[in-house]
Amino acid sequence: MITQRQTSLPPVVRLRYKEGDLIVKQGDYGISIYKIIRGKVRVFRETGKKETNLAILGPGEVIGEMAFLNQEGESRSASVRAMTDTEVEVWHPARLAKEYEQMPPVIKLIADQVLGRLMKINILIGKLGEVLQEREPIESAPETPASARKFYRKQTDLDCSYRPLSGASKATYPGRIKDISLAGIGMEVNSVTAPQVVHHLGEEFHVSTTLPNNKDVEFIAKVVDVRKSRIPGRLFLGMAYVDLSEDSRKKLGFFMMP
Repeated sequence: MITQRQTSLPPVVRLRYKEGDLIVKQGDYGISIYKIIRGKVRVFRETGKKETNLAILGPGEVIGEMAFLNQEGESRSASVRAMTDTEVEVWHPARLAKEYEQMPPVIKLIADQVLGRLMKINILIGKLGEVLQEREPIESAPETPASARKFYRKQTDLDCSYRPLSGASKATYPGRIKDISLAGIGMEVNSVTAPQVVHHLGEEFHVSTTLPNNKDVEFIAKVVDVRKSRIPGRLFLGMAYVDLSEDSRKKLGFFMMP
């Protein structure tokens, strides 16, 4: 852990990345911490030529905090790539070291325990993607190139609410999540009670639900597959995450653990 021995701290700088630029490389050594000012980034683990998505982060969220909290000084555990033109604020860990060292011992102990659990979850998520992405998924909708599933899916029957992002209306509608994974969901909706909602391919919706472990999650997902349900007036939507916060990803990670 770096301690604050300098009277003058390294300045906070801002860096800009274009869409597709690599911000952090898995396996590299680095101590900088990045706060996203604008834009969106994808966090992923690499195994050979395969990539396993871990999270999509946006403004206000932080990258590289493990480099500061992990006193072992290990290499970066994941890569980060800009999904859009992105601006980040770069902090040297010396700026946080003094505040960290002044934390009460019990708070530091809790932080260390949470870090250890988070690292295990990230490793598990990576292994799930690596080991199971070639397996046949649980089939709840016909497979198409656009909706081909590469992640383990868990069958569920969860109440949820959703609202379309297109249009000015903020009205929400009920739905049921029939399966869920770290890549997306399968959601059943009643097209009769929501005739004004367009459920076409490419439409994006804000979805919120409560997992069986009483954790609330919300995300933005895009329709990648549509088919009629066996129940008249209902549709089954295969949806892929477009925006999933770090907090919701962690909650899903706990829920998806065997």
